[in-house]
Amino acid sequence: MIFRLVAALCLTFALSTANPQIARADAGDFIGGAVVGGVVGYAIGKDQQKKKAQRSTTRTYRSGIPSTSQGAQTQTALNYFGYNAGRVDGQVGAGTRAAIQRYQASMGYPVNGYDFQPYQRDFLMQAYYWGTSGGQASTQLSGQPLLMAYRRQVQTGTAVAAAPQPAPQPVAPVTATAAPAEPAPEPEVTETATAALPSLFAGGTGGPSLANRCSAVMLQTSTNGGYTTLANMSDPDFALSEQFCLARSYAMARGEDLMEDIQGLTPDQVTAQCEAYGEMLAPQVDTLSLTSKTEAETQMRKLALDSGLNPEDIAATSKVCLAMGYRQDNMDSAVGSALMLVAMGEPAYGELVGHHLREGFGVQERRDLAMQWYDASLSALDAGSQAVFLPSQSDRPELLRAAMTETQ
Repeated sequence: MIFRLVAALCLTFALSTANPQIARADAGDFIGGAVVGGVVGYAIGKDQQKKKAQRSTTRTYRSGIPSTSQGAQTQTALNYFGYNAGRVDGQVGAGTRAAIQRYQASMGYPVNGYDFQPYQRDFLMQAYYWGTSGGQASTQLSGQPLLMAYRRQVQTGTAVAAAPQPAPQPVAPVTATAAPAEPAPEPEVTETATAALPSLFAGGTGGPSLANRCSAVMLQTSTNGGYTTLANMSDPDFALSEQFCLARSYAMARGEDLMEDIQGLTPDQVTAQCEAYGEMLAPQVDTLSLTSKTEAETQMRKLALDSGLNPEDIAATSKVCLAMGYRQDNMDSAVGSALMLVAMGEPAYGELVGHHLREGFGVQERRDLAMQWYDASLSALDAGSQAVFLPSQSDRPELLRAAMTETQ
């Protein structure tokens, strides 16, 4: 059924003509069986929703890592690089704090297992994603040497992106009775030349790696002794890059929390579905740098309305595929999902669109258009819209606004 719904979503997106309507979407509010956006299969029963509510109230240790999925992710990464955090249970106790200290010491960070800074965790997770997505296979290293190899590659600007390369298709063996294959015809020169022409306006997965960029930003943040604040900001461009990478990390963490409730699909199948979702939204991503914020948002709402799908399901799909897009460095999926979330009534995600337009990841760089998205996102927060990135950091909007002003 899930694949039939994907086909239906493709068809309705392609035939969209109706007028848009604004709809509020919050993936955490719906209960019961659902198919999220016709792309990712959810089966969230009342008992699962109750567990999610219980997880959200679980106490937080002094290290700042919740004793839930984020703690488990950190333990998994620490164990992967040989720091031995013990059993992966999400509970940040003495063993995990000791592992954090060993990681901090090896990286040259201040050693304090109770004070695990966000930039320290972000770099650890980026290295883990890289290692598990091909870095370990390409370097033939493991444990701490693998982490150090990743840091050296980031420092020299040669780190491979977190996105894995597509696996080659298996070739059927030739039996003894098989007829010899006909020689392949020579390609026509005109066809070859046409296929080789680049598209200067193509967004999507080509171009520089955002994963590499954020890893480099985290290293510089470490050198600076922590994140830029209003009081010490001297480089507004770098401050915006830091906030971009922070927002990316938060989006990934939120999407991974949602993925815990996906049933009936393997992680690889979720990745494939999100890649398909990104392909559906790619035309909107391609034109994002050529149109105003109002027009881009209106067109995306039209696509969502004409799909005939529940706005809550589309929003939940977008949150999952936003996380997967960032993890896989698939900018069609990431940028398209962020744009869709804005169209579904969650303006705080417009900050991500602004960052992409400012730095040119997945779209053509347009700093003038980026300011439209930044301004709208911050104005929505001023008007009481829910913050989705670092909600506990009350001065973050002022930091963003000050950095924006100085870079204009």
